[in-house]
Formats: sequence, structure tokens, C-alpha cells
Amino acid sequence: MSAPPTNPEARPAVQFNPYAPGYDANPHPTLAKLRAEAPIFYWEQGRGWILTRYDDAIAVLRDTKRFSSSRADWEFAAMAGSAGAIPELVELNRYSLLSLSGQDHARVRKLVSPALTPRAVERLRPEIQAIVDELLDAAAAKGGLDVVSELAEHVPSRVIGTMLKMPKGQEALFLRFTYAVVKSIIPTLLRPEEVPALRTDLAEGVRLLHATIDDRRRNPLPDDILTTLIQTEEQGDKLNNQELLSLVSSLIVGGFETTMHLIAFTVFHILERPEVLAQVKTDPELLKNVIEEVLRFDHFGKVGVSRYPLEDVELGGAKIRKGQMMLILLTSMGRDEAVFDKAEVFDVRRNTNASIAFGHGAHYCIGASLARLEVQLAVGSLLRRFPELRMVKPPSFAPHPVIRQMKDLEVML
Repeated sequence: MSAPPTNPEARPAVQFNPYAPGYDANPHPTLAKLRAEAPIFYWEQGRGWILTRYDDAIAVLRDTKRFSSSRADWEFAAMAGSAGAIPELVELNRYSLLSLSGQDHARVRKLVSPALTPRAVERLRPEIQAIVDELLDAAAAKGGLDVVSELAEHVPSRVIGTMLKMPKGQEALFLRFTYAVVKSIIPTLLRPEEVPALRTDLAEGVRLLHATIDDRRRNPLPDDILTTLIQTEEQGDKLNNQELLSLVSSLIVGGFETTMHLIAFTVFHILERPEVLAQVKTDPELLKNVIEEVLRFDHFGKVGVSRYPLEDVELGGAKIRKGQMMLILLTSMGRDEAVFDKAEVFDVRRNTNASIAFGHGAHYCIGASLARLEVQLAVGSLLRRFPELRMVKPPSFAPHPVIRQMKDLEVML
């Protein structure tokens, strides 16, 4: 087992505990102190380096030769008893777009990209709108809505199910499967008692995906993303079953968690600011800017995205050994004053082109266009149908290893 680093700059005076009470609701004072006093440090609880400044993040994300996104390159990847040793997780991650590096990532991404272009995603608009309308019809009958559990959780799972034409009635399994994979992002934070249930959820999800892929090979469907992935060919190169399994898993995981929280956080920030609500009512197109500003201003990530050095490196004065995990806190990057003027101000007219909320470089989120469209339709429809919408109380947050998980957001319609 690797010992923690001994260089003084690796041990910050600032306390970093993303599981402390109140951190989920407002991590920004802590992150501001870290950017100022300890922008790169070794977090012993998570067994990885924390990066909080934008320029350092860009340097790592751009450098795909020295920094890998594959957990197989982590020094603790084979640690006995960790989720890294769970067979179902190994199977899912083997060809995941979230973890592949170098030429392997480029090859798979090239095969997948045609299915997730903005134009391809736009064809899903009517189906996404129908899902949103059905959910809001149910809310209208009640007169109230929990934005998280009655809207945000259902839109992405049902949209992904629609995209893949998955068997009906599998929404609950999608949800369990998604949370199981997300919880395993940092396996050292898993409690031993969590692993059996996690393995069960992963195994059920894997069986469902295998069955669906096999069925679609036998019975291809028109205008179906899974059929497209199966049939896509680039100079004779196709995706094998294992790659398809990992890709579908990546779509479910990346598409579900990101979109769910972005819907909830966007509604919260609009309702918390009456002037923004009024602006969006007057100019509905402004909602696109609002979504980008929410991503910059209050990203829902807790411990960021991971990278693993393929050699010993020095970054910002810190000496980082080959294989040590690096966690890039995207929630911190959007408030970096060195990049964003008046970063603490929520400005819906801001130019957010520098934002890396969906990643950067070779690993920029391939599903970003889909996430944006889902959030635009869900939040836009909610505001249009219920112009007197108001928040009942501030949201509460639930424990989660890697996400600032909004537990509820109650609104009156």
C-alpha cells in the first residue's frame, strides 16, 4: 500500500471534508479557501490528490499522454475487497467511455459520436416533450411537486429508456443500476456492508443490458440508437458485445446522474432569484444561458473527475507519483476568479465558453447535447405551465459519496 506524500504542500491547513454537514448545500466557502491556500493537496480519506484551480485542471485534462482516465492505472485498482475487484464492475468498465484512454477511447468515441450529435439528439425532442408533459400532468392534478423525485429523477431514466427502446417497466432497475455504478466511482469510500447490495444491482443491470443487446441484434429497430450502435461501422471496424455493454452503461450512468441534478439545480436557482424567473418568463430563450450559468456557478459534483498519472509528475509544486489518483473538483473551477470575472455573481448574461462543467478535451461529455435538451424541455415546460410557481422551502440534501445529491425540492404550482 502506498504511503501518503510527505511534501509539506500536500497537507493543507484548510479542512476538506466533503461529507461534513452543510457542505452539500454550500461547498463554495471551503473551495474558495482551498483555491487560495492549498490548490493542490493530498486528501488522505479519498487516497487521492485534490485539484481546485482551473488552470491546473485544464493542464491535466488536455494532457492525455501523461494522465489516464482509466481506473486500471490507479495504484489501488486491485486492492482486495474494493469495488475494483467486483466482477460486474470490471465488466462494465472495461470499455467504458468514462474510463477508456488514448487510442481505445478515440476509436470507441468515433463509432459512437454519430448517434449523439446535436442533430441526432434533436430528433428526440417530441418524445422527451411527451415524457415531460406526462409528468407535469400528474403534478397539476396534485397542485404541488417535488422537483427531484417527481420530475428530475424520471425524465433522464425514461429518456434513456426511450432512446434505447428498453423493455417497459425497467425504470426502477435503471435507477438502482445507475446509483450502484456511481457509488463505485471511488471504491475506497464504499463501506463493506454496501458491497453485497451493490453487486446485486450491478448484476441485474448487466443481465438486462445483455438481453436487450442480444434482442436488438436479432430484431433491429428503425431510428433506434442501440441499433445504430450495433450497425455502425468505420472502415470495417465495429463495436463488439462487450464494448456495447460498456457504452450503454456509460449512457445510462452519464446521462442519468448529470441530467437529474442539472434539472433540480436549475429550478432551484431560478426560483431563488425572482429577477431571473421574471427574465426567463419574458424571454424563454434565456433559459439556455441560465442552464450554462448554473453549471458554472453551482456544479453538483462533490469530488470531481479522476485522472491517473502514467509517470511521476510535478504540478503546481506538488510531486505526484505514477498511479496516484487525482480528483479535479469541477465545482471549484467555475468559481475561479482567475478565469471568471466576478465569479461569485450569478449572471445569466455571462459568457460561459470557458466552463468545463461537461469536461474538456478528448473526454468532453459526449452526451452534453442530450442533457441540455432534456433540461431545457423539463424546466422550460415547468415554468411555462405554472407561471405562479414558487419554492415551498430550501432543498435538503442526502448523503452521497460523489454527488451533492439534492434530496427534495418542493414547489407549489
